[in-house]
Amino acid sequence: MMLVVEFMDQGDLRSKLESTTPDTFSVEDKLNCALSVMEGLVYLHTLDKSIIHRDIKSRNVLLDSQKGTKLTDFGVSRESTSETMTIGIGTYRWMAPEILSDSHYTQAADIYSFGVILSELDMHIVPYSDQVTTKGNPINDTSIMGRVMQGTIQPTFSALFPPALLELAKECLAFDPEVRPTALAVAYRLGQIRKMWRQSTTSGFV
Repeated sequence: MMLVVEFMDQGDLRSKLESTTPDTFSVEDKLNCALSVMEGLVYLHTLDKSIIHRDIKSRNVLLDSQKGTKLTDFGVSRESTSETMTIGIGTYRWMAPEILSDSHYTQAADIYSFGVILSELDMHIVPYSDQVTTKGNPINDTSIMGRVMQGTIQPTFSALFPPALLELAKECLAFDPEVRPTALAVAYRLGQIRKMWRQSTTSGFV
């Protein structure tokens, strides 16, 4: 069996982040990327039979110089036919705490994973890879999972990350899934942030 997929000339977002710096991957390009990802989630979440992606991470975001940004890897996506969905599928560093603890999926789990992607767009590093123990050793995978489930750890953001984006990211990363914004609300906010960013750069304030 052969699978044919669309060619995207810039590869995946994680590779892009590893090969660039905040100086060479502009805030506007990152905003465009983030908004495209969220527009994809809006489409999935607002279908008549809404779909939860369940594996939102930077490796599943593909980039192209002409076609823009696209979500991929729908192999674990499922129709949201009930209040919650089970079976913990996805990469744990992008997983919401409720998924790690009891495997209940709602659309809010996709929103949390998107919040993790926002931290990657800011820092360019794999989530939590910069965080260490009191002895200065890298935090191991088991410890990261435990702390995420307890709500005592979140991905790092830099002091240079635009405040409006940081506020939105923190809302997406809320421990309580009930208070996370919807995909539609996030997409609207991103559009407004991008508009304000363009206005500020044009006027010379940034």
